[in-house]
Amino acid sequence: MPFWQDLTHRDFPEALEKTRVAVLLTGALEAHGDHLPLGTDNILPNYLAQAIAEKTNALVLPGINYGDSWIFNQFEGTITISPDILVAFYSNVMKGVFKHGLRYLLVVNGHGGNAGHLETAAKDATEKGDRVVVIVNWWRDLAESARATVLETPEGHAAEDETSEVMHVAPQLVDMEHKTKARVRMKYRIISGQYRKDLIPKATFGDPSKATQEKGKLIMEQASDELIDLVNQLEKHELPILPSEEP
Repeated sequence: MPFWQDLTHRDFPEALEKTRVAVLLTGALEAHGDHLPLGTDNILPNYLAQAIAEKTNALVLPGINYGDSWIFNQFEGTITISPDILVAFYSNVMKGVFKHGLRYLLVVNGHGGNAGHLETAAKDATEKGDRVVVIVNWWRDLAESARATVLETPEGHAAEDETSEVMHVAPQLVDMEHKTKARVRMKYRIISGQYRKDLIPKATFGDPSKATQEKGKLIMEQASDELIDLVNQLEKHELPILPSEEP
C-alpha cells in the first residue's frame, strides 16, 4: 500500500476502501551517545513502517519526528517540544485520521518521552465514537523473545539493543569508535534540569560495546512481523487483548 502522503486526494477513497487501519510514527530528534545519530528514534520506526506498508493495506502516515526530549536538551543537536504542544498536535492528527472513517490508529512510538503524551491525546481523540488508538512503544512491546535471546547487557538508551538495531537498519550512521558506556543508578526518580548530564552522561544509558548487526537484524525482523500481525488483527476488528489469567 502506498504511504498516505504519496496518494492524491482522488486516489485516497480507493485506498480507504481496502483498510480500517492507519499507522502513525512518533519519534524524537535527540542525542544518542557519541556513536548513534540524532534521528535514531525516527530511523527505527521508519524501518518498521516500511515493512507494514509493503505487507499490509494499512495507510502509513508521515512520521512526527520531534518529541519530548527535555532530559537530553543540554546536548548539541537535540530539539524538544513542550508537552502541551505535543498533546494538542497528536490529538489533532488522530482526530484528522478518524475524520476519514478509519476505525483504528496504530501508533508506533520510537521515543519514551512521548508515551504519556500519546496516551493523553488518545483519550481526547477517542472520547466519542467507536475509534481505537493502539500505542506500541516498540522497543519495549515488540521482539521480546529476540531480545531475551541475543542481548548480553540490559537495555537502555544508545545501549546494546538500540545500537544493534541501528547497525542493522543504517550501519553507515553508526560510529563505534566513539561508543560510550554509562549507567547511573538512582535510588529514587530524580528530575532536575541542572543535573541532566549527571543523570545521563554522554546521552548514554547502558553498554553498547556488545552490539552487533546480527543482533539488530533478529530484533527488527521479529518486531516487523509482530506489527504486521497486529495490523491484520485490527483489520478483523480484533483488539490485542490477552485472555484473563485464572485466579
